[in-house]
Amino acid sequence: MQSNSRRDWFSHSLLVIILISLAVPAWAATGSTTTPPAKTKTKAKTETKSTAKASTPAAPPADQIPVVYVTAATRHAQSPDTTATSSTVITHDDIEKNQYISVAQALMSVPGLAVVPTGVPGQITSVFSRGTSSDMTLFTIDGRRQAPGLDGAYDFANLTLDNVDQIEVVRTPTDLLGGNTTGGVINLVTLSGRGLDRPVSSVSFEGGSYDTFRETAQSRGAVGNFDYAVSGSNEDSDMDRPNEDYRNTVYRGNFGYQVSSDVYVDVHSGYSLADAGNPNTIYTPDPSAHQQTEDWFISPEVTAKVTDFYTTKLFYNHDEQRQRANDLYSSPDGFSILPLSTLLQIDTDSVDWQNNFQIARNWQITAGIQSDNISVNQYTYVNDYDFPPVMNMTTLENSLFNIGGYVASQWEPVTGLNVLSSIRDDQYSDYNGAVSWRQAVSYRVPWTQTVVHASGSSTYTPPSQQDLYYVPYNNPNLKPETSLGWEAGVAQPLLKGKLTPSATYFHNDITNYIEFIFNPMDFSDKPFNVGHATTDGVELDLKAQPFDQLALDLNYTYLDAMDDSLHTRLAHRPRNSLNFTAVWTPLEPLTLSMGGSWVADRMDYDPDPAVMTTVRAPDYFVLRASATWKINRYLSLWIRGENLTDEHYQPVLGYPALGAAGYGGLKISF
Repeated sequence: MQSNSRRDWFSHSLLVIILISLAVPAWAATGSTTTPPAKTKTKAKTETKSTAKASTPAAPPADQIPVVYVTAATRHAQSPDTTATSSTVITHDDIEKNQYISVAQALMSVPGLAVVPTGVPGQITSVFSRGTSSDMTLFTIDGRRQAPGLDGAYDFANLTLDNVDQIEVVRTPTDLLGGNTTGGVINLVTLSGRGLDRPVSSVSFEGGSYDTFRETAQSRGAVGNFDYAVSGSNEDSDMDRPNEDYRNTVYRGNFGYQVSSDVYVDVHSGYSLADAGNPNTIYTPDPSAHQQTEDWFISPEVTAKVTDFYTTKLFYNHDEQRQRANDLYSSPDGFSILPLSTLLQIDTDSVDWQNNFQIARNWQITAGIQSDNISVNQYTYVNDYDFPPVMNMTTLENSLFNIGGYVASQWEPVTGLNVLSSIRDDQYSDYNGAVSWRQAVSYRVPWTQTVVHASGSSTYTPPSQQDLYYVPYNNPNLKPETSLGWEAGVAQPLLKGKLTPSATYFHNDITNYIEFIFNPMDFSDKPFNVGHATTDGVELDLKAQPFDQLALDLNYTYLDAMDDSLHTRLAHRPRNSLNFTAVWTPLEPLTLSMGGSWVADRMDYDPDPAVMTTVRAPDYFVLRASATWKINRYLSLWIRGENLTDEHYQPVLGYPALGAAGYGGLKISF
């Protein structure tokens, strides 16, 4: 971790580097004597198109609405209607028009998801998909598994939208990406410079409530066979309660090269450094707890078209996540106990080799191997600044390895009918392996354009390293949690696609569910595979575009999530949730947006540490709105309001969210 002064130097230097990178490609594209002639440029576009199915589709020009693809369901870029899944794609256009500022905020508009932050920005933010646990939804960036926390769940608190083209949310249980997919997959697709005739760059600044300032810079483009997409941002905030300051600096970059018409190589990279106070609950405040989280990754990839019917893709991903938590353990009466610091490092190395075989015009086979090695080291010591540490303890040190093989088939026996079958086998170094599978079908009725889909699947969630090895609250004999899930849905376009209602019923039956049982011998709660849980419900969605200038989306989810062993409802899973978004362009340069979420009938843990039960949490409704004025092709201005009704609510009991807030900013594009 770095000091504040060093951190300031890094964040400012990063923005300078990004600004320089904005100018260099523009100079190269206009002033370089090596710019290919028109005929060569036409050939380069043809070459890029020839490998599109073997890699992420080339990003369209910035002034066009991108074609919607989803890759997380089948490992292929294809229309969601052909995947037999419940999928939502939040496009780059959606992100900009709704003025979303984080991945977590964008996910709040998706049916079936409960996005639960512990209060203000920078605090732990979990996602519960269709009532499953937060560690049962896999998070990936460009198909690459991201390292979860010690509890097996990914924390979305510091995840920005820098360099993001679209967010894919597949809520259907899937097997092709391995474990942690009972609740589906959330995949970020990052921007690319492939296919751009000229560089597209921008810088922006935003300021507003709670002393919030946000600066961003990004650029993407192509020079000959080389393409790039880079971004950087920095955010500073200081919220209402003591010890709620937050700072987050992020870099993302993709660099690619078209080696030949059939071979493309690229490198994905990223770095983030977040610094936040941890005030704890309002009932037991902690004025001194503080945490820094640092993460960086690099991932080279090669995609090759070997023959007309065979393409292959291989990537390696290395990710390092570090956390440093300091806490003086100051009690409300001023008595200070030993000041403790905890250092945590999680290193992840992944290799994924995917092979695609076009057996016939209407039949495709996908097969591959994936391997992960995750090393964890957690170290706790007394943070005595005047003397050497008087107490040191390694609380967790372990390395876990797995390897999995998968094969999938997608067959279209008649136009519009897709039959999908897949199976995967994973073997782990520290516990029993697991086999997962999926059988699904979707059909678009040609004369009505009705889309119907149904699927059944068996998935699993491995035990976390914390549950396995965090002494004394551990059980090394844990087995993966397994789930049998199914769903059926229908969507019906009406009025030439201007109105599309849809409905989906889902059910998940989870066995070997990990429950914590109190052990009186050492006064600890230990995890055991003794539980059983079921989640089922209905997702209803209505998309409408009565005219070109207005787009509406309204979705409602009814959810029943039960711990059948304890005969109680699962916490943080609301029984009723409703979301809506509306985007209106009354004038060509002006875009108005509004969105809201209503959450009702939810259970949560009582924030009083002496009470060990769940209680009914209050309902809440949150409203947001924004306006963007594009003065010309170079300059845009915006204002945005959050929690416009000034709702006083707690997403997690004891952790109040921010009140009404307003922000404004500008963006310069060139």
